[in-house]
Amino acid sequence: MTRARELPEDLDRILHDLRGPLNAITMHLEVVKRAVPHDLPAKQSIDTVLQEVERLAVMLPAAFQVVALEAGELRALDAREVVEDVVREHGFSAVTLAPGPWPGVLGDRRLLALGVEHLLRNALEATAKDAPRPPHVSAHTTAEGVVVSVRNWGATLPSTSPKVVIRLGARRKPGHQGVGLVAVERIARLLGGALSFVTPEDGADVRLVLRPA
Repeated sequence: MTRARELPEDLDRILHDLRGPLNAITMHLEVVKRAVPHDLPAKQSIDTVLQEVERLAVMLPAAFQVVALEAGELRALDAREVVEDVVREHGFSAVTLAPGPWPGVLGDRRLLALGVEHLLRNALEATAKDAPRPPHVSAHTTAEGVVVSVRNWGATLPSTSPKVVIRLGARRKPGHQGVGLVAVERIARLLGGALSFVTPEDGADVRLVLRPA
């Protein structure tokens, strides 16, 4: 299970300071809600605002976890080996890998493994039990760099636009930090790469583009 990493001291202080106003807003909204016991529209509006404040309180730590990600020294890595380690460590036995050897990539092993973990979790969650194939990971070289492709034959994506697909959500699932593709996009940028999406008719193909070793 992925656990939220401890934030650097400066970011932790900022997050602590931001929680203060959120707690104060919640407290005063509860007071206002009790003051209008018979005004149903007002109570409904207050409940909606309280839900959004609660959602924001969950999203802020998730966002700070993404901001805290930093790359160490970039080294030549065997991308297939990194994916194999992630599959083994997190029990993603249903995932299949293209045979090797894969192109070498330049990156931070810890960050790359974290990005791959998020992508594989998403692919597995999008794959229904009756899907024709399990998620499949492959790698190939293009003019842009080395593309690590995570393909699933489950739910398709609503768009190929990062602005639509990459969104910070407040909903937390077992084993998730609540950051998903937002973290993968930052990891790709830190490694000098990019994140892109392809929407075939049967599923989705999420592509992490990395620098060749």
